[in-house]
Amino acid sequence: MKIAVCENSPTEAQQMREWIGRYCELYGLPATVECFLSAERFAGWKERCDIAYIAFGGDAGFLQARLLRERDRACRIILVDDVPAYAVRSVRIHCSDFICRPVQFHHIVRSMRLAMGGGP
Repeated sequence: MKIAVCENSPTEAQQMREWIGRYCELYGLPATVECFLSAERFAGWKERCDIAYIAFGGDAGFLQARLLRERDRACRIILVDDVPAYAVRSVRIHCSDFICRPVQFHHIVRSMRLAMGGGP
């Protein structure tokens, strides 16, 4: 399974990567996690991913989520933002989950379960 973490902050991206890795290790899920520290870098990445955590924030994050949805209907998108109003917008592009900052490990567990269809 390929997972993308899209986050401007290197510290936050690394924390999310570690939590996703911990979740995958706990449930025996083989996964690779790729981090993107800018919307431009993520926009240029054309590989397919199974799950994408998009945490660029504001309109930049929502735009990247929408563009990803247009090019890959099967990818499970988790939008991360500190503005709850984006949760409503995330429904329109069929995101699997919305995480309101600050991100905590139990948010990653919930979002991974939702993205996996209620599995582990």
